[in-house]
Amino acid sequence: MSLEEEFEKNWKSASEEQNRIDGITDAKIWVGIEKKIEKKKSVRKIYWAAAVLVPFFVLFALFKIATQVSETGIEKKYVYETLEKGKSFKLPDGSNVELKPYSKLTLNRNFGEKTRDMIFTGQGKFSVAKDKTKPFRINAGEFNVQVLGTQFFLDQKSAEKKVELFEGKVKIEHGSTITYLLPKEIWINDEHKKDYHYYHPEKPRDFTFDHSAYSEAIQELENVYNIKISYPARFKNKKVSGAFKGNLKEVLSVISFPFNLKPERINEREIILK
Repeated sequence: MSLEEEFEKNWKSASEEQNRIDGITDAKIWVGIEKKIEKKKSVRKIYWAAAVLVPFFVLFALFKIATQVSETGIEKKYVYETLEKGKSFKLPDGSNVELKPYSKLTLNRNFGEKTRDMIFTGQGKFSVAKDKTKPFRINAGEFNVQVLGTQFFLDQKSAEKKVELFEGKVKIEHGSTITYLLPKEIWINDEHKKDYHYYHPEKPRDFTFDHSAYSEAIQELENVYNIKISYPARFKNKKVSGAFKGNLKEVLSVISFPFNLKPERINEREIILK
């Protein structure tokens, strides 16, 4: 019942008892109305408090439930999980992992005793403590990653699955295909490129061209570094010869020098020669 309806009800009730409203009756009416107002204000305060606190308790409960399940279940597990924000964690073996938002890492109960096995979903950067007797193994769903002691980035979440190595050595198992990575090397797998192994643009490589077309030399650089290189079409049949060693920018600059072309970086995946 609204305040207006309550006021009308009290007013009619008083009118039925007497034809005029004396001071006492008037006071009774307003006391009743004020009580109703205070009661409704209290209800609104409770609703407001609930609206603010419920989301907090839900987030807290999610964290507590995950902890309780891992500690009181049939098999104890350690669970590291992020929601809207990323966070860094130190694992029991001394390894560090920086989990991106909405990522999850689950360790076995005996992690670090004889093996270092885990299940991972999401995106994260790992800095693994060295221990040759206990390989660090990650089950990333469609593929597995094994390391001894290294730093790498793992993307299990995106359509393009990716492992980028910064330091050490990594072994990747995807079905029957095994790929080994060294520093500044990258592995990806998506619908367009299966088990594709390529190099970071700063990784030096050896290239030899024997009277090759400029277009062929460019294509080889594109394949090795997984990058798109654009250049004026009139140069595609020009010839390139020689042995070259260096990173992408160095080799590209040398083979393009005779044609007065200079590389310009457009973005992470594209270079244009002008």
